[in-house]
Amino acid sequence: MSKQFVKESELSYQKSAHSWIPTTVHRHTSGLRVVQCKVQQPIYTLAIYVPTLPENDTGEPHTLEHLVFCGSKRFAHRGYLDALALCNFSQGTNAWTYEDVTCYTLTTASEEALANVMAAYLDHVLSPQLRDEQFVTEVYHYDSKGREHGVVFSEVLGSESEEAEVGERRMLQLLFGEDAAYAKSFGGLTRSVAQLTNAEVAEYHKRFYDACNITMVVTGPVGARFEQALEDIPPEILHSSGHDSRRMIPINVPEGPVSARVLFAADSHVGSVQFGWRGPMGSDVETVTALEILLEYLTEEASSPLSMRFVECKRPVASSVVGYVKQSIPTTMFIGFDGVPYGDGGDSEGESGDEDESDDESEDEGKSEDEEEEESEPEEEDESKSDESGDDITRLLDEGYFAELLKIELERIYTTKFDGDAQALRRAVEQYGQRLAKRMESHADDTLQTTIGIDIVASHFATGKFAVGTRARIFDVVAELAQRPIEYWLELLKTWLMDARTCHVCTVPDATMSARLDAERQQIEEANAATVVDAAAHDQRIALAVEANRVDLPATVRAGIPEPDAGGTSALPHTQLCAEAHGPLAAVQVLRSDTQFVNVRLHVPMAAMPEALRPFLALFQGLLFNTDVQLPVGAVHEGAKLTEPLHVSYAAMDQQLAELTTSRGSSVGMGVEPFVSSWTDEVFVVSLHTTPEKYADAVRCIVQAIVFGSFVTERISTVAQNLLADIAQIKRDGRDVLTACVARLSAQDQVGRPRWITNHVSLFDQERVLRQVMRDAASVAVYLDEIRRVLVHAPGMFLSLGMSDTDDAQQLTNTFVHEWQTCMDAYSQYVPISEQPNDPFAIPRESRLPQLSEPLRVHVTLRSIQASFAAICVPCALREHPPSEADFDTQLARLPARDFYALQLLLELLHRTDGPLFNAVRGMGLAYGAYFELRERQGQLMFLCSRASNVSGAILAMRALVERVGEHWDEYVGAFEVAMARSALVFSAVDEQVTPGSVLMMCVVSAIDGFASVDLRNKWRAAHLRAVTIDDMRRVFGTYVRRLVDPQVPAIHVVLTPPGTQLEPELGSFSRRSLNEI
Repeated sequence: MSKQFVKESELSYQKSAHSWIPTTVHRHTSGLRVVQCKVQQPIYTLAIYVPTLPENDTGEPHTLEHLVFCGSKRFAHRGYLDALALCNFSQGTNAWTYEDVTCYTLTTASEEALANVMAAYLDHVLSPQLRDEQFVTEVYHYDSKGREHGVVFSEVLGSESEEAEVGERRMLQLLFGEDAAYAKSFGGLTRSVAQLTNAEVAEYHKRFYDACNITMVVTGPVGARFEQALEDIPPEILHSSGHDSRRMIPINVPEGPVSARVLFAADSHVGSVQFGWRGPMGSDVETVTALEILLEYLTEEASSPLSMRFVECKRPVASSVVGYVKQSIPTTMFIGFDGVPYGDGGDSEGESGDEDESDDESEDEGKSEDEEEEESEPEEEDESKSDESGDDITRLLDEGYFAELLKIELERIYTTKFDGDAQALRRAVEQYGQRLAKRMESHADDTLQTTIGIDIVASHFATGKFAVGTRARIFDVVAELAQRPIEYWLELLKTWLMDARTCHVCTVPDATMSARLDAERQQIEEANAATVVDAAAHDQRIALAVEANRVDLPATVRAGIPEPDAGGTSALPHTQLCAEAHGPLAAVQVLRSDTQFVNVRLHVPMAAMPEALRPFLALFQGLLFNTDVQLPVGAVHEGAKLTEPLHVSYAAMDQQLAELTTSRGSSVGMGVEPFVSSWTDEVFVVSLHTTPEKYADAVRCIVQAIVFGSFVTERISTVAQNLLADIAQIKRDGRDVLTACVARLSAQDQVGRPRWITNHVSLFDQERVLRQVMRDAASVAVYLDEIRRVLVHAPGMFLSLGMSDTDDAQQLTNTFVHEWQTCMDAYSQYVPISEQPNDPFAIPRESRLPQLSEPLRVHVTLRSIQASFAAICVPCALREHPPSEADFDTQLARLPARDFYALQLLLELLHRTDGPLFNAVRGMGLAYGAYFELRERQGQLMFLCSRASNVSGAILAMRALVERVGEHWDEYVGAFEVAMARSALVFSAVDEQVTPGSVLMMCVVSAIDGFASVDLRNKWRAAHLRAVTIDDMRRVFGTYVRRLVDPQVPAIHVVLTPPGTQLEPELGSFSRRSLNEI
């Protein structure tokens, strides 16, 4: 490269212990740098890093992140940037803000596409317009009635009173001091955002957003085309005004308190406790990495010391524990306990977090935090509330109590030298290295972006001198740590955790906070309204601002948007084939690709699962790899056949699995989230990820856990209690609760057949079931044993194997069958499967939607949220897959899924970033998110709205938009818009097949959908998308999209709001329900 850019340095990042990623750093004359990482993958990522520090709680960095996308000096039209990105094989631009950096991102499917977008993107970052009208809609305003709106405001409103947010904010204040930059709210607090001005944002941009402060990182197989595009960037775009924002963040340890107790809005009986320490500077890579390994050893597995002491004990005092290092300046270390019982943990009431209809304030409302602390202190200990370890359950969220428990446990670990296991940390280092290798293989782009981003921030705020590559040889560092003696790790534990200044924050649920916040909001609205002298003029000014910020690209601008060559996209090289299936397997899929791992997925049909067993599937899933194992005579253990039975504790089994696998898991359906089953809920999935040399032992261990798991009362009770705590936390999250409500209301059980598994595993049923389990855990073991018996005898199991080109597919299959059969030979209840189905992938699709004669409208209130959520669901029976088993090409020639793809294309057009729905809802500042979703397998078309400050307004805006599109079709849907949407869908197709793991998943999904291979699915999709016309899109608009606004269609409407929210009458009549009544 020459002229504007000069090569500054070359280096390589380790992708594994034996492979490297070439990386080059170029510097522009302005000081802007470009880091190019030549990752061999089908997609390209671009990230523009701007080191930023918050100076108050107004959220200037976060606000600026939003305003950058509203137009720039040289590309003034709102929506141009995202139209450009969408036309170039992407899903549009995006951005995120942390405490010390703001990053603008783009992912595309070709080098040409990346080059086409880059200059305009940089101009938006460096020279945004920052007009007052943009601030009104994107950040904050209030209408003539005093109601507050704005995209940033809605986003902050939805998060600032959440448990994690309030806890982390207080923790950073303790660690750094309340005046430190890290202690300020980079995202903003609502009351401070309301005081922010556009002029202040512009001044902030001037100080931090100079070209000399910015680094752009690009990953992908970039070459000459990209480098030429860099040189072709107009010099005026990259001009520097010399506003160098580099400064050294003070690293002095603050004086003041080290503990706090903070409240968050929730109506449940669990909170959390977080511990924090200041760590070494990020440049000390060895120590930072060693601390990451130490914290993972302490918390990562069920058999980890802190998990066994606090989570997996007879009476858990937390439902989960996590430890990690955060890359601040200096680094910070955290150990967090979630699901910590508060008071009696809900034992006396028999409920955990049930939302109720009443908005009445309790007698405690209005009391100060100190008064509440005093009242929470028991006069004397109740021995009945202490478990066998002596923990007083009623005091866990009292300031200082949990800290003492953790201190004692860390001292025990230190004194016993990691429980007398001299090799414990060596194994932890090995496991860390394997997980790192898996991340680099699956997400090399994200991992590199994170790693390089850390160095960029450190260069700006810690050293003052630009340098990247501190973690370039991370696998060498891990290898060196594997040689460290146990004394090294003991000293690390003592120096950085035991003897260091320890901060801790208890976050405590407060059922009265929601009412207080609601009252405060009403007072603010009244005060705002009082400032409005002329309501009509006030609303007119807002309307003019909205109009001025509307997306409206002239035809001349559209015509000038470059489009890349469709032939420039690529796919992950792979080969899909089938191995010979035998034993319990009806089919075996094989995927060969460039991988150093073996990825295993076992799919077990559950359609025949008896009704009486289905309620216990979630508990079975939680126990599967988390309970004791009783190995019988003949089973293989440590390489030898047993001559007498052997009992293996859950901890020993978990430790063995951790050593043999990089990951493992199980799920009801294809999903991984608990209490939310996926579209294939009648399939139980077991997965593992391991190396070829450990494959046989890993499979043996997994199969033994499935077949010989011993469902003892203590483990049943422990896992059930932790699952209940998880439910209490899930019920605080608006998005999770909305998803659960929609799933429950849209899956109607049928008379004369078992209830759908998705209903059995929902959080609504499971809270009741798990409480029954807690009352009589001993009686549940027989149900769990029977679930196991049904699963191991299920016909139609199919195995999916991901492997390298050099692995022997049939040998891996035979190994799996051998290990399975060895266990079955010792399983007393086993009866060989006599007949396998012809097509194990033929999972039936049946409509589960209720037969409604009129719309079902439900309004649910939740005390834990301050912003609102909404969903509208209508029937949509369109199908993507081939309708029969006839010849593939013959079916494709008829384009039977034309309407499906026409609707998919139309929805992409309508809800794209800066598209019609975006403008109608987010552009008005009514909500943070609004989009349509086609759920083909559930037979639903949905409208979804999240983090709304005015949920009624958001729904009405969507309705009005649909009507306008119908009346003025040509204004919204033309050749340009269709091309843009089609380009975005091309990217989606590439993006879902980028890694060996994602392609293996697509193999499974394709087979279930009736495609013989992923390649045939891609061919099917491409042919249909090419064939879709605007007339097709107009037809499906009238047939399906209009259903969302037709009052005669029996749609399901769910609106989730804070308790004080009133819905507008125009929405229709809603029944108000508590979560228990869903």
